[in-house]
Amino acid sequence: MNKFGYYKVLLLIGCLSLSACDGDDNGSDGAVGATGSIGATGEAGATGPQGVAGINCWDLDGDRVDDSDEDINKDGLWDASDCAIAASSAQNKTVELNHQHMCEALAGANIYPVGCPSAIHIVPTGTLTDITTPTFFDDGTGNRLQSCALSPDNGLLSISLRDFVNSDGDTVKQGWFELEGGYIVSEGVITRNAGIIDNQCFKDCEADSNCIASVAVYKTSESFSCRLFYHSDTAGKYERVCGLDVPGFTAEEQCKLTLGGNTRWAARCP
Repeated sequence: MNKFGYYKVLLLIGCLSLSACDGDDNGSDGAVGATGSIGATGEAGATGPQGVAGINCWDLDGDRVDDSDEDINKDGLWDASDCAIAASSAQNKTVELNHQHMCEALAGANIYPVGCPSAIHIVPTGTLTDITTPTFFDDGTGNRLQSCALSPDNGLLSISLRDFVNSDGDTVKQGWFELEGGYIVSEGVITRNAGIIDNQCFKDCEADSNCIASVAVYKTSESFSCRLFYHSDTAGKYERVCGLDVPGFTAEEQCKLTLGGNTRWAARCP
């Protein structure tokens, strides 16, 4: 047998030992190999450009300019103290023409007009308390913050969050301090030191057994107004606006921000 014939026999023997020799039938896939190791971390990319600074809470028109009408408390500074909406107040309509002495005089004649305490009125009792941010808690509705304690022992002072349509036509929240049944019985002006350091408005209320609340409000750089409140079971409530939703600050935050600073509330807690 020549060399060519020898190789032909070997090829034939090889084909007989395999399932096929035409190349059309591939063998089964082998097992998947192990996952390779994680490559080294690439270099950090270049730092991006600095973003635009946020809008300050007192910048009501968002133009990043300290406009004169944005210095709410008129102290020449543009800071967090200007983030609270300018204060305004409203006496109860049912008592604004009734003075406490007139109510007492009429009661002596067994006459009890609406707005004056009724014949069965009892002055709310409790401890006169400086009202601070932790004094308030959400009542669960998202529209009111109660003071002093959990229901039913809430204080007379609360923060009401009401829907308000702003100048852009958007519905936002507006915050109001509300004193249930409260009405102003006296109002005066005290020095800044008396209002902040001596807490004089609180002391004046504490000395009067009929006083249920007091509020000292920033008036000028050197003075505060001081209002004392009595209670009537036939009146609605005293209310005073304290905040408005603006970019960066909610009405609730603004109302709380004023406490202990431009507005110093004290109220009896059960």
